[in-house]
Amino acid sequence: MQKLKLSHQLLLLVIIPVVFELIIGFMLYSSLQTSGDELKREAHSRLLLKKANALRSEFLWAYQVGNEFVFSQCTDQNLLNQYFKHVWAATKLISELKEFCHGDEVASQKVAEIEVLTKRANSNTQKFLPAFKEGNMFAFMQYGGAMKRDAFRAGEILNGMIQTQLQKLDEVAEKKSKEREEQGRLVLILVLATGAVISGIALSLSLRISRRFDVLIDNAQRLAAGRELNPPLQGQSELEVLDLEFRRMSQELETTLRKQRAIVDYAADVICSLNNALAFSEVSTAALSVWGYDSDELMGKRIASIVHDDDVDRTTKALEAAQRDSFEPQESFENRVVRKDGTIIDTRWSVRYVEQEKTLVCVAHDISQRKQLERMKQEFVAIVSHDLRSPLTSINMRLGTLAGGMHGDLPEAALRIISTIEGSVARLIGLINDLLDVEKLESGAWDMRFEEKSILRTMEIAADSLLALADKKRVEIVLPSTDEKVSADHERLTQVISNLISNAIKFSPEDSRVIVDHEIEDGWLLVRVSDNGPGILEEERTLVFDRFRQSKRDRDKKTGSGLGLAICAAIIKEHGGTIGVDSNNGNGSQFWFRIPLARTGDHTGAP
Repeated sequence: MQKLKLSHQLLLLVIIPVVFELIIGFMLYSSLQTSGDELKREAHSRLLLKKANALRSEFLWAYQVGNEFVFSQCTDQNLLNQYFKHVWAATKLISELKEFCHGDEVASQKVAEIEVLTKRANSNTQKFLPAFKEGNMFAFMQYGGAMKRDAFRAGEILNGMIQTQLQKLDEVAEKKSKEREEQGRLVLILVLATGAVISGIALSLSLRISRRFDVLIDNAQRLAAGRELNPPLQGQSELEVLDLEFRRMSQELETTLRKQRAIVDYAADVICSLNNALAFSEVSTAALSVWGYDSDELMGKRIASIVHDDDVDRTTKALEAAQRDSFEPQESFENRVVRKDGTIIDTRWSVRYVEQEKTLVCVAHDISQRKQLERMKQEFVAIVSHDLRSPLTSINMRLGTLAGGMHGDLPEAALRIISTIEGSVARLIGLINDLLDVEKLESGAWDMRFEEKSILRTMEIAADSLLALADKKRVEIVLPSTDEKVSADHERLTQVISNLISNAIKFSPEDSRVIVDHEIEDGWLLVRVSDNGPGILEEERTLVFDRFRQSKRDRDKKTGSGLGLAICAAIIKEHGGTIGVDSNNGNGSQFWFRIPLARTGDHTGAP
């Protein structure tokens, strides 16, 4: 049984009663067949008995009527007719019995003997009557005695046949009774045997399955408790296969847990769990290196005990909000953590509430270095803004006055030097302005002022600011002839269009054109700036709008800071639009941007 699969064992439990039922059914069928044969023989015997009784009855009537005829001095013709009638009926019944007993040798012999006796009695009757009429009393007594002896002999044989048939009927009845009793006992034995076998198999199977299920349940509880599993189940049924799969799953789970524990233990960030009271229930080993606390020191302590006093309320509210809105993603928050040695570090917290375990799972990332870099960057921007841009602007103005002759005429060589210095100062001021714009974008301090104005006028302002550069390269700037009103920060759009036109001029060959045009597409304004320059490689088109990224043509000419297009992309994004470039390498480029005509709500991007 143990080598059979569970499905095969259950199938066996079904097959066994079916087999026993088939055996019982076959027995009942055989019994019915036998009973049918017995019934046929019984019916034959009863019919034979009926006909024998009828024949005996005719003999008795013939004998009685014959006696009455004799007592009437053989003068009552009616009695004689009745006598012959009964004789004729007896003869007919004998013929029927003869046919009916065909195949039964003993009965056939007896019927044949009765037939002979009947014929002889009938013959003696035929001789008896004339002797009586002639007055021959000797012949009358002789034939009458013979007829009487034959009649009595035929009656005895007939009575014997009747007794034999009655005995057969009794024997058949007794046999049938015994057979029914034997069949009943056999059926009862088979039913009891079937019940016993099925009950035994069912009990054995139930106990076996129950024991194995108990082992599987206990293994599940052991796995949950982290204890060693029971020995493997022996056998080849589905439960043993399930046990093997459970063990394989347990090993994989154990491996995964070890990996997770290793990740948690060796993670640079502190990973911890907080209960509903906001106290530590689990803490990774990184707490020692990041906060200076051993894991055991923090177990059971409230998180407020290590948070800076000024940040306790904000931290508590953020954690309680995560508990309330467990199904909503929570934004990370920052606070200051007081280390064991008293020093303070900046920390960013990512929190997720696990409803099933009523636990807050937290990841605390030390952002002290990033905060320090932000402070250094802010100081650098302040230095650039106040300590560099203002002096450079003053220098540029002084150089302008010198070049304009306000302090007297200067030699040609000096003017060339001043012009070179002016260009360098202008580029440096432009770089400073780009850096300040990037800082404003990152800090969200860029105030956008939307107004509905002419886009053509914005293009003209941008083109006018670049006429000197265009004339120097002998490049013509072609503007559109149509105009549209657009709701935008036109000062920032001027900056974007100027940057795109400036780049187009720089990389266009002499005596060429830079074409600026626009069109309307389903409520969106599309602006394009096209040139005949060397174009941009396909693999660089998605990168030119990143900070400090330049295309190959920029690097070859060693121009720009790599911030201009990044600033343009940020400005267009603030407008709810998109920006891009189409280029055939060697056949020019077409920079474009798309913004909504009307500012009716938040825009996530152009279609």
